[in-house]
Amino acid sequence: MTPLRAGIVGCGWFGRVHLERLSEISGVYVTALSDPFLEAAQVLARKAAAHQIDPAQGKVATYARALEMFAHPKLDFVVIASPNKHHVPQILAALAQGLHVLCEKPLTLIPEEVTQVDAAMKASGKRVAIAYQSRYRRNARLLKAALDSGKWGKIVAVNIFGSEDWKTPNIGTWRHDPERCPGGYFGDANGHQLDMLFWLTGLQPREVHATMDTCGTRVPLMTWGQATLTEADNTQQTIPMVFNFVGIARHWREEIAIQTERADFLIRDTVALWTDGNKPFAPLTESDLETASPLIDDTPDSAFVATLRGANLIVSEPLSVNPVLNFTRMALADAGF
Repeated sequence: MTPLRAGIVGCGWFGRVHLERLSEISGVYVTALSDPFLEAAQVLARKAAAHQIDPAQGKVATYARALEMFAHPKLDFVVIASPNKHHVPQILAALAQGLHVLCEKPLTLIPEEVTQVDAAMKASGKRVAIAYQSRYRRNARLLKAALDSGKWGKIVAVNIFGSEDWKTPNIGTWRHDPERCPGGYFGDANGHQLDMLFWLTGLQPREVHATMDTCGTRVPLMTWGQATLTEADNTQQTIPMVFNFVGIARHWREEIAIQTERADFLIRDTVALWTDGNKPFAPLTESDLETASPLIDDTPDSAFVATLRGANLIVSEPLSVNPVLNFTRMALADAGF
């Protein structure tokens, strides 16, 4: 198996998550780390050394500037886990150095930047994936296969709820900075629920009406409202959506309810449930499908590595972020942000 060497930009919480995931993959070596707070990179380098050390290099290299790390010799790909504002320029810089890129979400809230990243990816011949991790869960793929089958009829209504404490642990961090984290809790964390909805259904937003509250911070922490969705090939049919995102809760919770003409589907705290009315809600299984769901790896990291090794498992390339981007922009504008 050909060794792959990775660099990670951003050595906070998500940088550590990606290090743990990559360290579990045989033949993958995290050989370089970057963070403006060099001490954070050095701390993570010690954690990396406890897993796998690249025999061709030895010590994990640390950098204060991402651009310097991108020029690190023999890197194959980078994972970008920096504050949201930096995602696009760092992706473009990495592609210019001939590197594949796995980037944390959100990619951007500027449509032109999505087009720019897609064009740069195609021109470079490299791969870029956005780490919308819910798409890679086995039960989410089963749910998508069920909805795609058409067996249960058209979607007639959608309801989304998400909650967590996005206030207390983020005081004084970039997540409460509207420049580095546009849209706050709604623009960042709630992208997971929104992405799950649009990826599962193929729907797109038509109208969005939202109210937002900063709860004493500088970014939205509570968002609620209603929307009208349409099918991409049938914009005359409208589907009602209600949403409520609470960023001042005391625990993490999510519910994505999708009603179709002949069944109800629900993602509750990452578990996919369903009922056709003849039984209570129960977990969705392979036996509930008439055709098998495609097998891909369970995390963006493992799917990305598998793709670089010859498979084609990426389901979250740059252009796929557009439905979430459009919905987010419409909601922020309607709420006056």
